[in-house]
Amino acid sequence: MVLVWKIYPKVNQKTWKRAKEKDTRRPAWFNILVKGLTPFLLLGLSLMGARGGVQLRPLAIMHASKSVSAAHMPLVLNSVFTAMTTYGHDELTPVNFMSDEKARNIYPVVHHFGKSGVPNPKNVVVLLLESFSREYVGFLNGYNGFTPFLDSLSQQVLVMDSAFSNGLRSIDAIPAVVIGLPALMDDPYITSVYSTNKTRGLTQILNEKGYRTAFFHGGTNGTMDFDGFAGYAGFQNYYGRQEYNNDADYDGYWGIYDEPFLQFMAQKLNTFQQPFFAFEFTLSSHYPYHVPAHLQEKFPEGDLRIHRVVRYSDYALKKFFETAKTMPWYNNTLFVILADHPAQSVLVSDKDKLLEPGASLTSEQLSYYKNTSGRYAIPIMLFAPGDSTLSGVDHRTAQQTDLGPTILDYLNFADTEVAFGSSLFDTAAPRLVVQPVSGMMQITSGNYSLLFDGEHSTALFNNILDHSHNRNLIAEQPIIADSLELQLKSFLQQYTNRLVNNQLKD
Repeated sequence: MVLVWKIYPKVNQKTWKRAKEKDTRRPAWFNILVKGLTPFLLLGLSLMGARGGVQLRPLAIMHASKSVSAAHMPLVLNSVFTAMTTYGHDELTPVNFMSDEKARNIYPVVHHFGKSGVPNPKNVVVLLLESFSREYVGFLNGYNGFTPFLDSLSQQVLVMDSAFSNGLRSIDAIPAVVIGLPALMDDPYITSVYSTNKTRGLTQILNEKGYRTAFFHGGTNGTMDFDGFAGYAGFQNYYGRQEYNNDADYDGYWGIYDEPFLQFMAQKLNTFQQPFFAFEFTLSSHYPYHVPAHLQEKFPEGDLRIHRVVRYSDYALKKFFETAKTMPWYNNTLFVILADHPAQSVLVSDKDKLLEPGASLTSEQLSYYKNTSGRYAIPIMLFAPGDSTLSGVDHRTAQQTDLGPTILDYLNFADTEVAFGSSLFDTAAPRLVVQPVSGMMQITSGNYSLLFDGEHSTALFNNILDHSHNRNLIAEQPIIADSLELQLKSFLQQYTNRLVNNQLKD
């Protein structure tokens, strides 16, 4: 800066003199045009530089994972950029409800696998379905529903009929499944100030075991930073709309329709060396609910606009499994099917009002899906061809963060993972789910859900006997309320303090 201060005035004097001489030799309109456009050109270049290019979303911390491993991300991030992109984002305050040892004993988050026996290194395919509320699945509600394929598949798989999402946003579901982290902050983990924390989740562990790992999402590359998070989580490859490379199947809004993209995924998996781990996130059941032109008559409008695309995505799953059955890897694969979150209010075609999902259900069923617990209800299914142990209906509470530990437990590798869930095969583990609800925290376990404002429990409801949450049992059932509050506090203490202290890796 000192050098520029000394040199610039002398150089500028000569430059300015030459510039004035040139100006007198040029037409006036030329000088006006150049001087008028130059600031806009510089502004445009500055804006493009600030957002990191002309890609779909601005450059974010997570994008460092495209160039280096998650462990090396801090080395390629500079302080100014990190401060700029995290400014205004909330930070958590450490909590101390009880001793750390007591919290770990009440709700363990460090899980050990493969204590006995030999590994079971099957392929793993996770199918995360966009906006598939549990109420749409006929098998789980005792009515026809909108998912004939999932209903038929449910007869031969392990079905968790009391399963819940850990958040209500698509961007929250992937960290929940892949690194076992629920969505309890206002900011999604992917864009939070903790997004560079060191983790060692499902993908990273399977990489170490020799798995080929790949993330599939038919959306335009950069959508919701999924490609950035895929790199951070350890996926070796990302396949999106760009890799699909055929916009004849583009829905005009989000990306490639589910049916062709799932076929693309099946064919791509056929080129992978086994074992592999593939994570697919569908998109066609997202607003504005487009169905390919040639299938519009096959899938007419239902009571709600989303019903049509749920039927279509269910059909896409059916076609995927028909293709997968012909592949050599099919019989050596564990399939995990779940939703990212339930659908929220949906526009009804040709009307100007909003209706809640599930209009085809009985009023009693619908009231459950509108309460604070039921609004998170999703399907979760596990299927391994030829494995009869993965069958039947399990009524225990399940959550998305259970799936990483469940998969590792099933594969029986000797390893350890930090996850805010537990294996569904562990009959001794506490079965619960924690979610944010209108500024409070909610814990659901078995028939009951409890609301906690950060200091005190405010409400206890029986979700089976009181679908509408009309009767607060906090005073009538103090033992149940105290037990749930203790579990919730141990959960929140470990979640908060591990994020703040960068301890998501054991």
